[in-house]
Amino acid sequence: MKHNTLKRISACAAMLMVLVGCLAFHAFADNISSEGASVHASYRHPVTDKIEDSGGESSEALGQSMVTSMVDPQGLLESDAEGNLYLSVRFHLMSNVSKVELAVQKPGDSEWTQPSWESTAKGDDSEDFRIAVPSKDAVIRARCFVDAMGREVVFFVTADQFTAGNPGGFAVLKAGDKPAASASDSKDSAIPDNTVGLVTGGSNKAAAQQTTVSNAKPQQVEISASVWVMFFVLVFCAQLLACLAFWGLKTLVTRFLEQRSQQGTAAFPETQPDEQDLDVDFLDSNWEEKV
Repeated sequence: MKHNTLKRISACAAMLMVLVGCLAFHAFADNISSEGASVHASYRHPVTDKIEDSGGESSEALGQSMVTSMVDPQGLLESDAEGNLYLSVRFHLMSNVSKVELAVQKPGDSEWTQPSWESTAKGDDSEDFRIAVPSKDAVIRARCFVDAMGREVVFFVTADQFTAGNPGGFAVLKAGDKPAASASDSKDSAIPDNTVGLVTGGSNKAAAQQTTVSNAKPQQVEISASVWVMFFVLVFCAQLLACLAFWGLKTLVTRFLEQRSQQGTAAFPETQPDEQDLDVDFLDSNWEEKV
């Protein structure tokens, strides 16, 4: 009985461990979702139709040809457990570029905001960037200093036609990862640490007069949803294992006491009067009556 009880407890514990493993895998697997995207580069703002590059209208044909060659048509859109969106894009002709600045906005907004972004891969003449975007249809404003031209070139990037997979072979987010670098952290960036907003359609002069405010925030420790799920699962399993252990110990003690009680009863069997003794006593009593 004792061995059977231990086997049952061990089986329950093993099942609980398998359950914890499955839940943990499911929680972490569900943290990140991704889908391929079609990426489009535009010399004009795709919503306002305005040109912000200093080349102006006269350089539109050349500018559009250049940015189309520079921006890869494939991208990757990813979402983490908190619902944050990240768009990975690939820029070519990077051997001719010495500075990169990025800003984002939702269609219809009048200001640009500085996103968190990071370089995720570099090739012989290309570089991949993962950019935090406010929405799937966000507009990305890129300012790249082209060495051969001796000036900055301003263009825009958007994404659509999202499909399953990662056709561009971009580096993917892992559970708990977030782009830690921002445009201001990059050695090739000229964006100030406290940049907030560039008016859409403005000239380079207007962009240089952009309003700046401090965006320093106290550092916060973030715990992902998967960590909370694992915490509650482990607490539940610990309580269940404690209950099983208590039940098993109680069962063993009860059975041990029952066995000791049965052994004690067997050691002192109740004596039954012998039939021969009863007959002798009966004869003695009859003899005394006759006398």
